[in-house]
Amino acid sequence: MKYVFIINNLAKSKEKEILKKKIERWSKDHETIVHYTQYEKHATFLAKQYTFDKKEKVRIFSCGGDGLLHEIANGIANEPHIELAIYPMGTGNDFIKSFPRYSMSQFQDLSLYDNPNHMNCDLLRINGEYAINTISFGFDVHVAKYVNECRARIPWKGIIPYYLGMLHSLAKPLNEPYTLRLDQTKIPKRNYAFLVLCNGRFYGGGYQPCPQAQINDHQIDVCMIHDVKKRQIVRLSKAYEKGTHVRYTEIVSLQKAKIVHVDTENEEVYVNMDGELGAFRNPTIEIVEDGIHLVLPK
Repeated sequence: MKYVFIINNLAKSKEKEILKKKIERWSKDHETIVHYTQYEKHATFLAKQYTFDKKEKVRIFSCGGDGLLHEIANGIANEPHIELAIYPMGTGNDFIKSFPRYSMSQFQDLSLYDNPNHMNCDLLRINGEYAINTISFGFDVHVAKYVNECRARIPWKGIIPYYLGMLHSLAKPLNEPYTLRLDQTKIPKRNYAFLVLCNGRFYGGGYQPCPQAQINDHQIDVCMIHDVKKRQIVRLSKAYEKGTHVRYTEIVSLQKAKIVHVDTENEEVYVNMDGELGAFRNPTIEIVEDGIHLVLPK
């Protein structure tokens, strides 16, 4: 088997140096190749190069956060000869929170991948692009968009851009009108503050829109939160983080589906896919069963 490490070159130098030394020790017994990303979506290109020879088993380590994981998943979706392992770096690591039995240090211990646990993982597909964790519409997308724009102008780190993003987004209308179709069920137009389609349980730094979501159940878990008033945001956010928002049944609904169509009336809307932003008109999201072969520490 060939072992490939794709490392986010924007990770902290100290983290990269620690990983480099681990790989050097581990490489004594394994055939390893190391790549550092150089530009946006470079990881997709790098991962795709290992899909052409179907006879060769390859294990790709995603060494970064959810954004890198998103790019790699788009390069290796539906390629059963490729295994995906996760070596988390930085702070944006919501996907691995769906595996509470594993600690961060276990994910970062390469020796635990010598004889790992294996499991299949579903994917979400939106108009041809894949997400491994969540796809969302609404308030949180506007916050993320503002944060990205803010950081492009001023290289702020930490939580300050997120607070500014929330304040900026609260100054605008909170709810957006969508008509939904979940499989064959049409849901009349409603004004949604949050619309989250989940494969994994956590997103946005630890929020739980669908606390019962599982990455291998062949279902999209859908969280719909509508007609939210601005004065409700703080209380709702606290419950949203704990996964207890489901008790607000007058504004929160959870459902499951295999295909979800979002009618935006042909207006282009921004969508958050594993923390990465894209723009779509009238998107259709579908479950891709067993789209990724995951390996986990053992």
